[in-house]
Amino acid sequence: MRIRAARGLPVVVAGFVAGLLPTALLGGGSERSESGGYARVIMIGAASDEWAPTVVEPKLTLRAPRQLFLRPRMPGETRRPSLDVRITARLEDLDTAENPEDYYCLEEVWDWDDDTESVYEPDCDPYEEGSEIETYFFGSHRFSLPGTYRVYLRLQRSGETVIAGNVIVRIRN
Repeated sequence: MRIRAARGLPVVVAGFVAGLLPTALLGGGSERSESGGYARVIMIGAASDEWAPTVVEPKLTLRAPRQLFLRPRMPGETRRPSLDVRITARLEDLDTAENPEDYYCLEEVWDWDDDTESVYEPDCDPYEEGSEIETYFFGSHRFSLPGTYRVYLRLQRSGETVIAGNVIVRIRN
């Protein structure tokens, strides 16, 4: 029996074929569809953990000013004008995380897309149940050239990225 389904969507077969219950329903299971994904066949009335509430993974949201303007260099100035940009980041949906300890005491690695990085390594006590987890992060950087920059924030533990996000910063003349 071939069942076509969109990738990752469960399919419930609830009909009779020529008056007989399809054999796939008797045992349940999955069958590979022509598109390469798997279609899930579930026995009617059977308990399935697929319909249980899913765990929402935390997400990292970064915000930057929409557009920034760098003032032009004036005659007689020896240095190029620069502009300080402040980026904020927020770790959301942390209360639904499967293991909140994974998000405790993370080091911040900011990649400013101009061949520079900033790293902040906090000094924290060992994790205990109920420990406060940082959910707001701030980074500031000085840009001296106009352009479009994709700023990345990686939150890491022991050199491995736990969660990451990015935002675009546009600086115009």
